[in-house]
Amino acid sequence: MPDMGVDKERIFRGRTALEVYFDYMRSFRVEFGEFFEDGIISEIEVGLGPCGELRYPSYPRKHGWTYPGIGEFQCYDKYLMKSLSKAAEVRGHSFWAKCPDNVGSYNSKPQDTGFFRDGGDYDSYYGRFFLNWYSRVLIDHADRVLGLANLAFEGTQICAKVSFLCSDCLLCWRNKFSSHQYIDT
Repeated sequence: MPDMGVDKERIFRGRTALEVYFDYMRSFRVEFGEFFEDGIISEIEVGLGPCGELRYPSYPRKHGWTYPGIGEFQCYDKYLMKSLSKAAEVRGHSFWAKCPDNVGSYNSKPQDTGFFRDGGDYDSYYGRFFLNWYSRVLIDHADRVLGLANLAFEGTQICAKVSFLCSDCLLCWRNKFSSHQYIDT
């Protein structure tokens, strides 16, 4: 799955990721039309990220992540950096057009980082701006993809995995961290 930063970028032979997603969904609907009409297919689950879940690929085992590492932000490509820059300019703080540089790495513990430790930068004006932007990119991606799924599969129930929020919130609560590093990354 391409990253959320390319949803509207024409990098797939002149097409956007959203156009590719929509064409795939529409083709599936047309190809299996009789199964929809007969009620054999009555629900579609749309994958929105890694493992089908609405989340960033922030803690991949192939890069050495192990539990309970906090993971890493996934926003360093040119498309998301451009989005961050634009968001910072809109807020009147162009110097905020950068990712935090004190977040640790995949296996860091929150208390070992300047960003996620209690009283850390996550709770500063910049930290709140960055985390809001980062989560907004994810939410906007889901909204766009699910909107297209609704068009492609009109009349069919659309589902998406968002269960990660509950388990990650529980981890943060259980471990009594005031930052939400498992969700944030």
